[in-house]
Amino acid sequence: MPAAVLDAFARLGVEGEGLQLPGQVQAEPALVALADGTTRAASMSVVRRAVPSGPMATEHAGGRARARPELLLPRHAGDLVRLAAAVALLAATAELVHRNRVAALEVDAFRLINDLPGFLYPPVWAVMQLGNLLAVPALAALAALTRRFRLAVNLLVAGVGVWFLAILVKGLVERGRPAHFLHDVHVRGVPASGLGYVSGHAAVAVALASVASPYLGRRARPLVWGLAITVCLSRVYVGAHLPLDVVGAAAVGWAAGALVHLLLGAPGGRPSPARVGRALAAAGLGPTTVVALGRPDAPRAAHFLATTPAGGELFVKFIPSERRNQDRIYRAWQALTRHGPAGAGSGSPSEQAAREGYLVLLAAAGGVRVPRVVLARGTGGGDGLLVLARIRGVPLADLDRSRLDESLLTELWRQVGLLHAARMAHHDLNRASVVVDQTRQPWLVDFDAAEALAGDRALAADVAELLISLATIVEPEAALAGARRQLGLAGLHEALATSRPPPGLTASTRADLRARPDLWDELRKLARAPAAVSDRRARRRGTPSPR
Repeated sequence: MPAAVLDAFARLGVEGEGLQLPGQVQAEPALVALADGTTRAASMSVVRRAVPSGPMATEHAGGRARARPELLLPRHAGDLVRLAAAVALLAATAELVHRNRVAALEVDAFRLINDLPGFLYPPVWAVMQLGNLLAVPALAALAALTRRFRLAVNLLVAGVGVWFLAILVKGLVERGRPAHFLHDVHVRGVPASGLGYVSGHAAVAVALASVASPYLGRRARPLVWGLAITVCLSRVYVGAHLPLDVVGAAAVGWAAGALVHLLLGAPGGRPSPARVGRALAAAGLGPTTVVALGRPDAPRAAHFLATTPAGGELFVKFIPSERRNQDRIYRAWQALTRHGPAGAGSGSPSEQAAREGYLVLLAAAGGVRVPRVVLARGTGGGDGLLVLARIRGVPLADLDRSRLDESLLTELWRQVGLLHAARMAHHDLNRASVVVDQTRQPWLVDFDAAEALAGDRALAADVAELLISLATIVEPEAALAGARRQLGLAGLHEALATSRPPPGLTASTRADLRARPDLWDELRKLARAPAAVSDRRARRRGTPSPR
């Protein structure tokens, strides 16, 4: 392996360090192509979006992309983890409270807060109103006035819902207020009546902070959570609740926020082109003109096209530090439940960028046609930045079916063979991870889920995934013929050995199988009859039939 590549590998493995390969940045084959028909000004002088920013999604039907209104934002598995953690915390606090007495440790914590000076009451009272039920419609209206209509709906659903949920929990536990158990309680303001566990104010404040967090920038989030915590502490300060009352309420609010996100979805961090431009400039690649490609809150990374003053075009993957995968509780859950190597979304954003850059370089060292890595590093703000030269071409998923001939498919399988010869599994090897350039050569892209030193099962799963994905746009015999020619019968049979598709297929491939439930059996049957397939292919004169 060339010494320069080994040196680049070593530099990529250092947290916070960047990789800058030698050579000028210029327009040459690179990572992800802009689809045919995408328009862009010949000379851009401002940072702008290349796509509409409204709530739209792209849906592929028969290989043709069409826009559809997106009713729900993406759901994230971390919300299920947060919901489970919140329910566990609520159950623990409910088990600790007693109807007739208060534990000494809880009394000490109450005194520590309740005995604070009285001059703090006016500012504390003002912040405490953020937990009032009336604050819910007020904040929702404010969100609507700023045209954040989804956030407004989330605030209303979570705020009103958690208020009634808190009333339900009060009736189940039936714990009194602090004055019911303790003497010399500093009651500030109007004395609270009714039951104490849980605090409605605290539940509302935490629920509002939970649902709003994904919609806020990295500077606003700490402020919002600071206000929510202040509301919780204020209820102890004014003598309305004991500490476990607000801890249980925080669990209720946290659970409500997670449940709303599970039902309605939530954005996953929205880095702006200006922010990416600043990161590129700090890395020594500025000034550049940056254009957003697709959705800025795409689950894995936001994609951008950067143009240098010399006219060079770069494809940029930007993983913001506020991406929901970076939630500490979710990352802890991943670490506890992960089996095998780290995949997409594992590690900090800078680690993810460095890891993908390393894997692209490793594939290139094995002779695979992959984009040139320009930069892979973390930013000062904890974001991940991966820069590659841009491929001038079209994703295979968007390629005109008439151009999917035998030579293209054979060359694609040759690239897969080279990848597997280097013992690398792609783990996302479908038609969306292949770009066909202007010379009709396929490039493998998107290595964020790839694995080095992969086992035979992972390599076979790659082959199975690509076979299924290709067989939905060409005849299954055509998809099999190239694989048989480049991988051999043994590799093909290993990929199709099981009666059911391998686990771990991507969502798009699983959707392909749902659309054609008999496809897997058809591929297995054809793979067992190579002679019959060859005869049919010969009669076709070597041209696969588009579907």
